[in-house]
Amino acid sequence: MIGFWIKKGISALLLPIPVCVFLVLAGLWQLKRRPWLGKGLLLAGPLLLLALSSTPGSRALTAPLEQQYSRWHGQPVAAVLVLGFGHDDQISDLPTQQLMATALARLTEGVRIVEASPGSLLVLSGAKGMQSRPHAQVMADAAEMLGVDRRRIRTLDHAKDTQEEAEGLAQLVNGGTVAVVSSAAHLPRAMMLFEQLGVDVLAAPTDFRGRTGRWWNFSADNLLTSERALHEYLGQLWLRLKSTLA
Repeated sequence: MIGFWIKKGISALLLPIPVCVFLVLAGLWQLKRRPWLGKGLLLAGPLLLLALSSTPGSRALTAPLEQQYSRWHGQPVAAVLVLGFGHDDQISDLPTQQLMATALARLTEGVRIVEASPGSLLVLSGAKGMQSRPHAQVMADAAEMLGVDRRRIRTLDHAKDTQEEAEGLAQLVNGGTVAVVSSAAHLPRAMMLFEQLGVDVLAAPTDFRGRTGRWWNFSADNLLTSERALHEYLGQLWLRLKSTLA
């Protein structure tokens, strides 16, 4: 558990806003000692933030991740695993409204695939975290509201991250192809984990964020897209380091 939170903490510090703030603070610290370095760092922070907040900048980071896998095209599957994201049980008493937008996008695609695949199971994941109920249970209630027979739903209530989701799936499903539904940018890292565990899965991307738009459009949404892409690159790097050191 401690290792999990250390990993999350380090990852949070390496995301755009903390890095840009660090560059500015480092620039102020070096301004009198090394004026050129200090000025360069002071300029680098805002410029980096501006680039990551732009449509071209966020798309350049996200497109290589989102274009690795094509959407599900009707391939036969025995089960569909929807990777969890998050919810807030204080928002509403309706599970579909409690889900964050990314979680709802993933669930909608999972439901679409299950409904088009007779006899398949819908596997939903996510631990309780800071909420009163496990995320997987909220997803299950939402799936039932969207028309899925409860008897076809399985949950992984204690999975805190993608690695634990992959491990849980390996124990729950024996035989048959499993479609893994997640955000398109997240799937490359998820597939790396499943491959390392020897679980044969089919990628089913959704929640595409790398959109085209005006080059002069700078927004918090673009910054969030860049942040999620950088988080995935850091996660892939961590997986490769672990694999090398193992």
